[in-house]
Amino acid sequence: MTRRPVILTVSGGPRGDGCSAELLRRFTEKLHAVFTHYDAYRERFAPCTDCRFCRRHEGCAMHDMDGFYADFEAADGIVIASPVYNMSFPAPMKAILDRMQRYYSARFFLGKRPPIAKRRPVALLLSAGSPDEDGAMIEKQLGKIFTVTNCELLCRVTVNNTDNGGSIGTAEGSIAQEAAYFAALTGAITNSSQNF
Repeated sequence: MTRRPVILTVSGGPRGDGCSAELLRRFTEKLHAVFTHYDAYRERFAPCTDCRFCRRHEGCAMHDMDGFYADFEAADGIVIASPVYNMSFPAPMKAILDRMQRYYSARFFLGKRPPIAKRRPVALLLSAGSPDEDGAMIEKQLGKIFTVTNCELLCRVTVNNTDNGGSIGTAEGSIAQEAAYFAALTGAITNSSQNF
């Protein structure tokens, strides 16, 4: 018997009716999955303080993200939807990413390789006010995190020029194509012991 994949979705935008929220809605409605959702602005996770607790112990000294970590590790796939602020993520989303330091420390200070056993695909959905934002800086930031969390960025949809009328409608084909690819990968992971 097959089960539906569990997808962790993370919203990095401040507005529930914003472009990145709509991108997330349109993408996930094409997936036959169970969703666990986190809203970075609503959660208000504390930023990393470089206390170095995670260099000596597995985990984080602050416990506000314990539930998020458990859901992140259990997920069959991850979808991140965010606006682009100054070539990066908004501060609440960046706080989540910085708190992934615990996995870096687990690997390089505690010797746990890999810190998360299950390999998972990631879809990145971006909305940008700029007409030429390509998400390169964001992909570079995520790449560093994903190498220690056993994730791989395999799907991306970017809607540009939202400050001047750019709309999600122009990305509908990309949303459908990337969602189909993502669904196939997460379905394969969920119902197989093999990595993608």
